[in-house]
Amino acid sequence: MTDWVAELCSHLGVQSQYRGYEGQTVRVARDTRIAVLRALELNISSNEDAREMLQEMQSKDAGRPAPHEVIVQAGQASEISLTQAVEWRLEAEGTGEVLATGSTVDHISLPSLPIGIHSLHLSAKSGDTTTWILARPDHAVRLEDRIAEPHIWGVLAALYGLTDGPSAPIGTYALLGHYAETIAGHGADFLGINPIHAMGQSLPDDVISPYSPSHRAFLNTWHCAGAGQTKHFGSDLIDYPSALHHTEQALASQFVEFSQLPADAPDRQAYEAYVASARATLHEFAVFEALSARFGPDWRAWPALYRDHDAEALSKFEHYNARVITQRKWAQWEADRQLSRAQSRATDAGMRIGIYLDLAVGPRLGGAETWVKGTSLITGATLGAPPDPLGPSGQSWGLAPQSPLKCRTQGYAGFARLLRAVMRHAGMIRIDHVLGLMRSFWIPEGSDEGTYVSYPFDALLAVVAIESARNGTIVVGEDLGLVPEGLRDQLALSGIYGLDVLQYMRTPAGGFVDTADTRELAVCGFATHDTPTVAGFFAAEDAEVRHRLGSINEQTLDQTRADRALAQRSLGTSKPVLEIHRQLARARSSMVAIQLDDIAERTSQQNLPGTIDEYPNWRLKAPLSLSEISTSKAFARLGADMLAENRSNPKKREMEHELQDCSNQTH
Repeated sequence: MTDWVAELCSHLGVQSQYRGYEGQTVRVARDTRIAVLRALELNISSNEDAREMLQEMQSKDAGRPAPHEVIVQAGQASEISLTQAVEWRLEAEGTGEVLATGSTVDHISLPSLPIGIHSLHLSAKSGDTTTWILARPDHAVRLEDRIAEPHIWGVLAALYGLTDGPSAPIGTYALLGHYAETIAGHGADFLGINPIHAMGQSLPDDVISPYSPSHRAFLNTWHCAGAGQTKHFGSDLIDYPSALHHTEQALASQFVEFSQLPADAPDRQAYEAYVASARATLHEFAVFEALSARFGPDWRAWPALYRDHDAEALSKFEHYNARVITQRKWAQWEADRQLSRAQSRATDAGMRIGIYLDLAVGPRLGGAETWVKGTSLITGATLGAPPDPLGPSGQSWGLAPQSPLKCRTQGYAGFARLLRAVMRHAGMIRIDHVLGLMRSFWIPEGSDEGTYVSYPFDALLAVVAIESARNGTIVVGEDLGLVPEGLRDQLALSGIYGLDVLQYMRTPAGGFVDTADTRELAVCGFATHDTPTVAGFFAAEDAEVRHRLGSINEQTLDQTRADRALAQRSLGTSKPVLEIHRQLARARSSMVAIQLDDIAERTSQQNLPGTIDEYPNWRLKAPLSLSEISTSKAFARLGADMLAENRSNPKKREMEHELQDCSNQTH
C-alpha cells in the first residue's frame, strides 16, 4: 500500500529522515510527520487524508499555466513558459500600476522590470491564478558597493548594557548613538548590537532574551531615552523590572507632553506621517499591546473573541482603550526616531556602515507577530534543533516558524516587510540562523520529536537581495555549525556575508587557523554572545561556570583547561587578547568584528546557553563607559593595529595624518 503520508511530506518538503549530529540517519516517526503536516494547517489524520490532500495539491499545480513564482533579473527582459493559453496582466509591486498586458499561447515576454515582487495575473480555461515575479538584482549590497576600501572593522556590544556606567538603568538608543560616535573615533566603521525587536509591554516573567521577541517588525521601547535623566544606577547588572518601570514612566510623561502639541507642530506632523506609512500593521500591533496589558502576554490564553479577532469585540475594545492604543503607536514612533538619530550620529562621526542590527530567527509563539492578521507564521509547532552533544534531547526554542505554504501564497510580502523594517535604520543586518532560509527544524506542539521542513530557498534569497538593494543595506548570515553542503556558496553568490568565528577554527595541532585563510565575504571575529570571550576562552571561564553548576564533570573541565592552554601556547604570548586582535586585523575577511567585552578583557560572556537563572544572561552592563572608551589604551592600541592594516575609516586616517604632519613640523 502506498504511504501517502510519506508522499505528501515529500511534496511539501517535510523530511521523513535526516542526518544526525554524528552522521547517523534519523528516521522521523509517522505521528511526528502527521503532527508537522497539521502544524502547516492541513487537516491530516490518516493515510487517506494525505492521499486526498496530495491529489488536490497536484491537481491545482497541474492546472496552473505558470509556476507560483518566477525569479528574473531586474533590468532585463525575460520569458515565462506556459502550459496553456492565457490573458495576462503584470502589475507593479505596491502601486498596482499595470506594467504590461497581453494574450498568448505558449510564453509571455516580460519587459525589463524594476527591483521588486510584482504580480502576474493569468486568466485561462482552468481558472484565474497569480504568479509572483521576483525581479532581483545580481546580489545583495556588498561592501564594495558602499565604500572604496575592501576591508573595515567594527565593534560588537549589547545595547541593553550600553548604560555609560551608572548613567541609565538600561542601554538606550540615544546612548547607542553616543557609543557609535565615540567608537568611530578609534577608526571603527560599524557598531553591532543584539536584536532590538519589540518585546511587548506585557511579557512572560522569564523572558528577557532579545532573541524571544513579540514582534520583529517593531522596535523595543525599553531602550527609549527619557528626558532629563539624573538618577544614578550603580549595579553591574541590568535590573529589568526597575529599568522597565523607569522607562515606562518616562514614556508616559513624554506622551502627555506630546498629546498637548497643536496639530501643526512638527513632531505631531512627523508622528502622523509615520502612522500613515506604517498602515494597518502598526494599529494591529498597538491593539495587541493594549490587549496584552489587559489579558496577559500570550494571546492564546485570551478570551476567544479577542483571540479570534471578533470584529465587534475588537471595535468596542479599541473605542474604550483609544488613548492606550495611541500611546503604543507613539512609543513606536519615538523609538524609530531615536534609532534614526543613532544611525545619523554614527555616520556623521565617520562610520561608513553605522549601526549593525540583528534579525532574530522568529518571534514568541504567543506574541504580537503571530496574532496579527495575514501573518505567514504558524503556532502549531516551535522552531528548535535536533539532539546533539550539548542538547541530548534536542532544543525547543519556543519561537514560531514561518509557513512555506503561506509565504508562497502571500507572495513573500510578510518576509519582505520584516526585512524592510529591520533595514530601515541599519547600514548592515545579520540574519540569525540563516540556514532557516533553506530549512528549519520544527517540533510540533505536544511532541518531543521533530523534523526539518524545507523552504523556497531561491525565492527567499531573491527577497533578501531585493530588500538589501532597496535599502542599501549589507546582509550577513549567521552560518555557524553544520550546514547543508553548498549553502555557504549559494549565500556568497547572492552577496550575503558569512560569519567566521576564530575559536571554532582550530588546527589539528590545537592552534588557530591562519586568519589569512578566512573567507573574504565574511565578518570575522573571535566570539559571539553565546560563546566565551577571548579572555574567558583562555581562562576556560565557561567550563568553570558549567562545572560549578554541575552540567559538566571534573574530567571534562580538565580536558577543556588543557585544550585552552594548548591554544594559548600556539599563540606564543602571555597576552592572548592582544595577539588575537592583531591576527584578526590581518584577516582576509572583508570585515572584522571585535567585542567590546574583549577590548576590556572581560571573562564573562553575555549568554551561557542552557542556563536561565543560574547565570546572569542578557544582564551584563558594558565594561567601559563613554569616557573610558575615549581614553582607553586598549582601544587606542586596537585602533592602531586596524589602521596599520588599512581597515580604519577615513576620519581616523585623516586625524592620524594631521597628527603625523604636526609631529613632523615640530621636529
